[in-house]
This record gives sequence, structure tokens and C-alpha cells, in this order.
Amino acid sequence: MNSSSESLGANDAATDPLARDSAPVHGSAKWHKRSSSTSAEDTPLVPPDSGGYSTRQRRLLVGMSVVSVLNGSLMALMIPFFPVEASRRGVSQTAISGVFSCFALTQVVLYPLVGPLALRFGVTRLYNAGIAVAGVSTVAFGLIFYIPGSTGFIAACFVARMVEAAGTAAVSACSFTIIGNQFAERTSSVVAMVSAAQSVGLSVAPAVGGGLYAAAGFGLPFYVLGAAMIVTALINAQFMPAVVKQDDAPVNLLRTVRLFIGSYENWLCMVIVFSYTLAFVTFASCAAPYADAVLGITPATLGLYFTVAAGSYVVTSFLWAWLAERAANPYPVMALCVLIVVGSQLLIPPAPWLGLEPRWWLFGLGMTLQEAFYGGAYIPCFQLMMAATLHTGLPDDLRTHAFISGVYWSMYSLGTVVGPLVGGVLVDAFGFPLMMTVMAGETLLVMLLTTAQAVVRACH
Repeated sequence: MNSSSESLGANDAATDPLARDSAPVHGSAKWHKRSSSTSAEDTPLVPPDSGGYSTRQRRLLVGMSVVSVLNGSLMALMIPFFPVEASRRGVSQTAISGVFSCFALTQVVLYPLVGPLALRFGVTRLYNAGIAVAGVSTVAFGLIFYIPGSTGFIAACFVARMVEAAGTAAVSACSFTIIGNQFAERTSSVVAMVSAAQSVGLSVAPAVGGGLYAAAGFGLPFYVLGAAMIVTALINAQFMPAVVKQDDAPVNLLRTVRLFIGSYENWLCMVIVFSYTLAFVTFASCAAPYADAVLGITPATLGLYFTVAAGSYVVTSFLWAWLAERAANPYPVMALCVLIVVGSQLLIPPAPWLGLEPRWWLFGLGMTLQEAFYGGAYIPCFQLMMAATLHTGLPDDLRTHAFISGVYWSMYSLGTVVGPLVGGVLVDAFGFPLMMTVMAGETLLVMLLTTAQAVVRACH
């Protein structure tokens, strides 16, 4: 971040009610003014129903949305062609899978470190540095093609992929820190926007990457995406408003952790986030062999199924955000959404005890319902974690926002690590239909926990 950006952040802190280290109290149904201790002007935030964002917020949204598309693209870019290229080098399937798994595992390890680093160096500065690091390592990944032999090739792939993961970990955690700090009363809407942008990248990247690979070989997809990320980092560094910590007061980490884990709502939201990624990654890692062998769905056609399902998430995510920000008790809607997900997971194979024959339309319907409705439980979680954590007495400042963001993304990545392993073990032991039945049982447990919280909230 250059000096002009940092000056902008400092000036905004004095004039913009959203440029702050201390935010208004988060809530899902009401909007609040600053307390007098936070601002002498007691300037109100823009409430959810007013329909407008400040100029500063718009600039942040544009920057984060573009980066989210690129971030999602990075996760999925090499799915169509990397396994083929690596197999030609004589790389084992285990090693190929490891290249994908090490990405999420690296993120799990690094997410707890992003918050302290963001507070030390500045959130937007670390955010843009993460984009640049991911971009440079992506370009480097394209050059790995020129390494002879299989051992050096796959070793370089692991290194480059882990560096990419480090960059994207900084991007993801810092983006939610920015959301919590700068969009206190529109948290779910901005989460929906950023998640939808990432879904677009996840959906489009395999097709674009496969096309570039077919046109010019292994390197071109990585060069194009890496260059786009580097250019975006440079543009954001010039125009993205700074979000910086306003004081150097010491952080009592033990107290923060103790108060955070003392909230049942935080535990429930962590379970939902973990289960969300667990469900999708487990399904995605195991669906192709079943779809091909039982339903005759080719990999190319399966890609269209995933695109349609992801589109349903993009369309419905804004509805779930709108409801979450206006409901005094969002948990009944969340529980209903999870219940529908249970039914969708049972339809996909379908479950043996339903007495239904496998059909392509059941498979597609289940995929689409799972994508559309799991977002109804997942999208409100970050806002609810913010509100629950502040209710414990932790300060509404950048330190708390960064801590919550790190925990949130750690649970997200943990699901992506555990999912392929659990799915592979269950499919090998019981087959795909029973694996999906087990996943539906886990989702049913999440629904019961969410229902219990809905009752507790209603009684207070």
C-alpha cells in the first residue's frame, strides 16, 4: 500500500463513519449508531434498508469482488488438465491428489497467523500482498512444465501450490476482516457478494483453463491468471481504501479465546461452516466415478451440472443475506435450509432405502438443491459469530474482527482437508450411495443443533 492509500485510510477514519477501528454493535435485525465514546459526531451507519453504500464501501466491494473471482479461479483452474499432465510424467494418483490437498492443509495452518500479521502490517496491505504472492506463484507454476522428470516436477508443484495457498489465506482472512470492520450492518450481504464472486471463479475457471491448455499448452492458463492477479494487486494498492489498526494496545489472546469459545453460537456457526465445506468437497471428490459408471454422465457433462448448481447458489445467496440481516432470529430459516439439504443429499444417489432408481435428473436436482439451500445456513454465520463474540464483552475493533475471520476460515479449510479423506474411505468401504447417506446423517445433526438454537433464541 502506498503512502497515498494510507493517508486515505487515516483521513477516512476521521470523516467516514465506516472507517473505524471500533464498529457499532453488530446485530441481525437492527442497525445502530456509534456510541458517544466512539465518535463525537455520533454519526449513524447506513441501515440495511436504506439501499446505499458509501464511496469508500463501493471501492472496497469492487476490489474484493474482482479478487474473489480470481481467488476462486485459482482453486479450480487446473482441475481439467493437471492430473492428465502429471500422469504423463509418471506421477502417481496419490501424489496428484496431494498437490490439491496440500493447498487446503497449508491454509489451515496459516489462517491463525493472518490476523496478527494483518494487525501489524495493515489489513489491506496484507490483502494486496497476498494477491501478489498468489499471482507470482501461479505464474511460476506454469514454468514448472519445463522441469524434466517426475520427481522434480511434482516437488516443484507442491512448493508452488503451498505458496499459492499462503497468498490466498491472506486474501480470504483479510477480506472477512474488512467485511466485519467496514460493513457491520451489511455483513451477510457482503459475504454473499464475495462468496458469489468466488463461485463464479470456481465455475468458470475449469472451462477457461481447459480451453487455454488446449490452445497453447500447460503454461498459458497459469500465466493468464497469475498476470491478472498481479495487475489486480497493483490496482488495488493504488485505489483500495486502507483499513488499519488505530492503536497499539496489547492483545490478550487467552482472554479472547476464552470468551469466544464460551459462546454456544460460535461453536454452532463453526460446525455449520465446517459441515458446509465438508459436504461439498466430499461430494465433489467422489461424484465423477459414480456419475460415469451408473448414470453415464461424462466428465464434461458433469462440469455443466456443477455450473448449474453453483449458479443456484449465486442466485439464492442474496436472498439468504437479505433475510439474515432483517430477522431477529435467523436460526429457524437456517434450520429449514439445512433440512432441505438433508433431503437433497439423499436424492443424489439416491439413498438405497428410498426405493428410487438412480436417474440423471435426481442427481442434478439433488446437487442444485444442496447448493441453493446450504447457503441459507452458511451465509449468516460470519455475522452471527461477530454478534455472539461482541456479546461476550470483547471489543468491537479490528483485533476482534481479525480473530473471528481467522477462526472462520480455519474451519472452512478444515472441511476441505477432511472431506476428500472421509469421502474416499466411505466410498471404498460402502459405495457412493451409502457415503451420501452418511453425509446426510451428519447434516441432519447440524439441523438438530440449529433447531435447538432457534428455540433458545425464541425463548429469550
